[in-house]
Amino acid sequence: MINPNTQAILLLTAHFSKTSGEAKPLSPGEWGRFALWLNEQGNTPAQLLGVDALALLRGWSDTKIPIARIEQLLGRGHALALAIEKWSRAGIWILTRSDQDYPWRLKKYLRTDAPPVLFGCGNAKLLNQGGIAIIGSRNAVDADLAFTRRAGEAFADAGVSVISGGARGVDEAAMLGCLTIEGTACGVMADSLLKAVTSSKWRSSLMNNNLVLISPFHPEAGFNAGNAMARNKYIYCLSQAALVVHSGLKGGTWNGAVENLKHGWVPLWVKRTTDPDAGNAELVLKGGTWCSDNADEIAAISLPAPQPTSSQPTEDLLTVVDPPEAEGLGEDADQEVSAQSILLRQAVNAEPIEGPASDDAPPSQASVPVNVVSERQAEADSESAPLLLEGLTELSFYRLFLHKLEGLDEPLTAESLAERFELPKSLLTQWLNRGVDEGIVRKLSKPVRFQFQPAKQLGLGID
Repeated sequence: MINPNTQAILLLTAHFSKTSGEAKPLSPGEWGRFALWLNEQGNTPAQLLGVDALALLRGWSDTKIPIARIEQLLGRGHALALAIEKWSRAGIWILTRSDQDYPWRLKKYLRTDAPPVLFGCGNAKLLNQGGIAIIGSRNAVDADLAFTRRAGEAFADAGVSVISGGARGVDEAAMLGCLTIEGTACGVMADSLLKAVTSSKWRSSLMNNNLVLISPFHPEAGFNAGNAMARNKYIYCLSQAALVVHSGLKGGTWNGAVENLKHGWVPLWVKRTTDPDAGNAELVLKGGTWCSDNADEIAAISLPAPQPTSSQPTEDLLTVVDPPEAEGLGEDADQEVSAQSILLRQAVNAEPIEGPASDDAPPSQASVPVNVVSERQAEADSESAPLLLEGLTELSFYRLFLHKLEGLDEPLTAESLAERFELPKSLLTQWLNRGVDEGIVRKLSKPVRFQFQPAKQLGLGID
């Protein structure tokens, strides 16, 4: 079941079949203009489904979007019902720009050009997790594919999600490398989403909530060079940084990287190559940065921590919605939250540290009034690391996390723990691995879950 607003947006912007002759759905830019006008009139897309639709359209004038085209698109209700039934049987869901799980980064970077509808399957919450985009040729050589697989594994091991295009070659190698060790990945498909979600290649990761596959295009659309080019910007805009493994001097990888550099969406790393026909060196001249040949060294470079929450639903149905602000960090919504600041907020809001310090903690580890910490937090530079305030150390945060983990009744996945404690998964993974190494945390398999070891006495000094 989908709500009336989503129905209207789908009718106006989506393809439901490969049938030729039907009215052309509105492009993201066209929908952005129409939605803005509709909002200015005080109306919503859902109202276009009523008997007075023509009355609502009085005053609308756009040579590329005549009223007759809108009427024809809105008259496809039967085709919409059949399509939704088919897609839902395959596990495909639909997000519009007013939905909570819609990626706020797309709205931040693309504004009214963000796709009005996303079709997807898998864990939608991964869309707002951020991560590293790994991009490259479909016909990459074996050495590049081996590097890419190792890079996917290294980022997964560091708790960083991998974002790519799901196509054969570098895209597929990056995602499979990440998923092999149960990392998380996001694939932005240019075609054949319906086929991909039923493929054995991706199915287990989709079922384990480690993967999300999305497409702004009709789930049954075949390959189209224009769509493949268009989806590149979505890969970059979902990420926090990008790594180009191999690029020619033309084609999708090249165009996407150049577009990213032009708009300055995210930092671009480029792998060195001996291929004389590669465009890697040209990308560096245009603003990219050479990266290490060692995938583990690349993954060791910290990415900005993702926002702890996704964008909130909005009733205006416009695409211009800024990402959520982090509590206590000021009003700059464009600044991403550091891992230390997120945890500091957790320590203050959820469970303040009180009482005597543990035996191995420094003498200065005493209780800190909430109002004092809040003031310091607001003044702290979220770019600095580690964040050490008087009376609160990095060790304090780790111990607080273990204390909270001890209070859980059942083992949980890393993703569930990250959501429960509102922590970046990269930081959470680091602490879980540390706890496993110290024998404080038990790691279970099939699926991978984590649980506090009851036999350990930590002496945290936390009530």
